[in-house]
Amino acid sequence: MKRSILTGLCVLAVLAGTGLAQRRNDPAGCPYCKNDPQLMKAAGIASHGGFAFGKSGSDTASVEALLATSDIRWIESEHFELGIALGTYKIKQDEVNKIRAEMEKLSAVLPGVPKKPKTLDPWLRAHLYAQRLEEIWDRFLELMQVKEEDFPDGSAPWNMQGKYMGEGPYVGQKGKYEVLILPNEASCVTYLKDQFGLLVKMTQRWNQVDLDTISVTIHTQQGQLNDDQALHGHLAFNQTVNLLDGYKHYSYETPVWIREGLAHFVEREINPKFNTFDSSEGAVADMTRKENWQPEVRKLIAKGEAPRMAEMIALRDYSELRLPHHYTSWSMTEFMVKTNPAGYACLNDGLHGITNAKGIPDGSNLPDVHRDKFKECLGMSYPEFDAAWAAWVMETYSSQ
Repeated sequence: MKRSILTGLCVLAVLAGTGLAQRRNDPAGCPYCKNDPQLMKAAGIASHGGFAFGKSGSDTASVEALLATSDIRWIESEHFELGIALGTYKIKQDEVNKIRAEMEKLSAVLPGVPKKPKTLDPWLRAHLYAQRLEEIWDRFLELMQVKEEDFPDGSAPWNMQGKYMGEGPYVGQKGKYEVLILPNEASCVTYLKDQFGLLVKMTQRWNQVDLDTISVTIHTQQGQLNDDQALHGHLAFNQTVNLLDGYKHYSYETPVWIREGLAHFVEREINPKFNTFDSSEGAVADMTRKENWQPEVRKLIAKGEAPRMAEMIALRDYSELRLPHHYTSWSMTEFMVKTNPAGYACLNDGLHGITNAKGIPDGSNLPDVHRDKFKECLGMSYPEFDAAWAAWVMETYSSQ
């Protein structure tokens, strides 16, 4: 399934006293896991490179050769394959507490990790982002109210006598989710053109049908992504969409509003200061720099301009999203998660993994399923939901 959404040969370093050259991204040079199998296993790291990555037939070595000026650190964790080519990052004052808490958690499995760093070196950033990805995974499972053992292991065709939960262990996908974070637009463009034939300059999510995996490629020259908090949130936004698309297998498109709403919700849980907005290829996203969205939602409701659920489900493409849709999708998601988390999980359960009479995934009747599941899971019709959501917003949200 094709989709397009706009949301190397490494430098050598001379080892002192040896006269030998070592690649900067050589796993043996990682000061935290030292490429030690026992340390890596304790940290949930399966590999520091040498795995398949990108299009069919591509791997970490070929990607390095393609992006010769990008110094990529590779980490394969339990559910993700990550390549990150970012340099040392100086921690800002308003990030200190957040990063220290993350270092405390990381140091529990990698004792060499500093608990109060002033900078994040490339290897430390790699391990930190691997940890963050796994936290996004955990949050997604929590929101969907599912467990890893609910999904097939991918070793055999699905038993159609049971409930369809996809084709593999990665919430329904057979392959681990791929993430590539690059330092500039040029390297991103080179990678996307070579791998997928794409001519885009922004963050790209891509469904790799033949490998049954979903990837996201990001570069930090867009927006405010040189800020670690912004990059963390942007990654969470895009990876949440990928997980939701892969939930019970990416066999058809689920509603735009629910994907965008959940992505906003997860990103804003991390930090509401930085926000990502999807648009379609060739279109410009309708965006805002506002941090506090609560007053904006209240204003829409007070003026009678808030999109109704019947309008939200009618959205077919990211290009149709306007600011009121972004505000509303986020707020409706927050309303469901905070007031009826089981109902929200039930709704997503019903929208994903739909099969026809032959047991084949089929989303052709999705609007009707959406309406029926709304009633079944939330106990409300669309107009009843609109009224309940509006009342909750006016009672809960601040006006300033």
